[in-house]
Amino acid sequence: MRHLLLIISFLLPFLANSQTFTKITSGVEVTDGGDSRAVTWIDYDGDGYLDLYVTNGPSAGQNNFLYHNNGDGTFTKITGQPLVNDNGKSDGASWGDYNNDGNPDVCVVNWYGQNNLLYRNDGSGTFTFMNTSIVSTDGGFSETCSWGDYDNDSDLDLYVTNSDPPFNNYLYMNNGSGDFIKIDTGIAVSETFTSRGITWIDYDNDGDQDIFVCNENNQKNNLYENMGSGYFVKITAGDIVNDVASSWTGSWGDIDNDGDMDLFVGNWGQSDNLYINNGDKTFAKVTTGPVVQTADRSSTSSWIDYDNDGDLDLFVTTSYGASALKNLLYKNLLIENGSLSFEKIVDGDLVNDLGWTYGHSWGDYDKDGDLDMFGARVSGAGSQNNVLFRNDDTSSNKWVSIKCKGTTSNRSGIGAVIKVRSVINGNAVYQVRTVMGQDGYCSQNLEQHIGLGNSNSIDSVIIMWPSGTIDRYGNTEVNKFYEAVEGQSLSVGVSQLGTEIPQKYSLYQNYPNPFNPVTKINYDVARSGYVELKVFDIAGREIASLVNGNYSPGMYSVDFDATAFSSGVYFYTLRSESFTESRKMMLVK
Repeated sequence: MRHLLLIISFLLPFLANSQTFTKITSGVEVTDGGDSRAVTWIDYDGDGYLDLYVTNGPSAGQNNFLYHNNGDGTFTKITGQPLVNDNGKSDGASWGDYNNDGNPDVCVVNWYGQNNLLYRNDGSGTFTFMNTSIVSTDGGFSETCSWGDYDNDSDLDLYVTNSDPPFNNYLYMNNGSGDFIKIDTGIAVSETFTSRGITWIDYDNDGDQDIFVCNENNQKNNLYENMGSGYFVKITAGDIVNDVASSWTGSWGDIDNDGDMDLFVGNWGQSDNLYINNGDKTFAKVTTGPVVQTADRSSTSSWIDYDNDGDLDLFVTTSYGASALKNLLYKNLLIENGSLSFEKIVDGDLVNDLGWTYGHSWGDYDKDGDLDMFGARVSGAGSQNNVLFRNDDTSSNKWVSIKCKGTTSNRSGIGAVIKVRSVINGNAVYQVRTVMGQDGYCSQNLEQHIGLGNSNSIDSVIIMWPSGTIDRYGNTEVNKFYEAVEGQSLSVGVSQLGTEIPQKYSLYQNYPNPFNPVTKINYDVARSGYVELKVFDIAGREIASLVNGNYSPGMYSVDFDATAFSSGVYFYTLRSESFTESRKMMLVK
């Protein structure tokens, strides 16, 4: 296996200072201390804003945290629901719509021999503990879990890692009827390791989900290749499965923008590892550069474009040890230099705030076009609250956010691959994102954020769904939040107009009308509850779902992009629990 040398580059001062993170010090989410583990950004109620779920895992047990995003930069702590009242010894969590009803559900795994927990999202801000499911009657010393459709049957299956032998890892196959069958044969569930992170990833680009598992205690990591029909083969050749370390986290991302997924492995107390995908099922190990020269206590990791310049940067948390620790941020200089290299960022609160940070996740909670970071603090380095760092981007770099919604594929779009082409600094740049049930270890966000540098438009967006469906969109606007519904057009996220509370429900005439190809639809919501806004063709067939979730009272606006549709008459209908109204619009191309 050949090894790859990375050029060590030095960040110019204007680059280092182009991003500023502000530590948020007020609000329930950062004054609510726990012995926290996993962090997930998830829009659990479908209102268009990322909510926050945090697990807690002390040996004595502790309730988990759910914070509802109020849409104004603040959060409200949710109480009275089973997923925040279990008093468990929790570690990892993964959200996914396992019953395909349009509402993301969550699995929480527990340590110390406790059974794991499956909660069904009932779609009205309430959850039901699925106490008879095999997922909830099975336990070990579970570290984390991830949803993924390994058999491509359009529903989500579940993989759970365990770190305390003699427990093997667990695989649960979704039976399509709202429950699961435990798979107890096959290489992916028959070996005993001290496992931590798990990622479903199509590392060989053959259209199915493979499994990568990180193992600690100086064990080798595991890569199980999906051969189809639910059959896995263990890969035994190559550095990624033969390097020995105490690995906690493995993050996959296309860091060199060549169309395949590369791998970072974070090791506790040892140097981290970076592997470049050669595109032929082999990897080149990186042996120089700051990413692999740090021997720290790496816990969790994420590939994210924090500066929106068009390449993936790396963030790594650290925890446990003799003293409080700093987290690590590495800026990717691919766009600036034309070749892959990284610079360790040493200035700013994000990388100088001391503590033990376990899980973390990045998400644009304030919808300002850049990624913010929430970190879960564990006890031991003093009593610490969890941390939220708001990204106050000072650059003019563009971006796009895409949330996938399957129709033939699983509703959460997990496993979907997004390919975006744009022109940055005069060069065509191709970027790839994959919707994952777990990113590294104890981290998740289903929404995909893509930095676009100085691009003024997106030439093409291609989404390859787990079902095999391929959707293509051209000439897409930048700086937008899109929902991509499988087989339909891209729709722009809902925005709220002012703070006035309407006295009644209303649906207004779209404008412009006639239109080509984008039009705006305004509507009023009088009471909190479920709202949907759908578009139909002249034959009454649904062609687009623009709104589908729980909304607070207010005046709202959403754009409908009809690029994928032909000229003609269309109808749009607003429905709530007590209101239905339809209007007609004309598309003229």
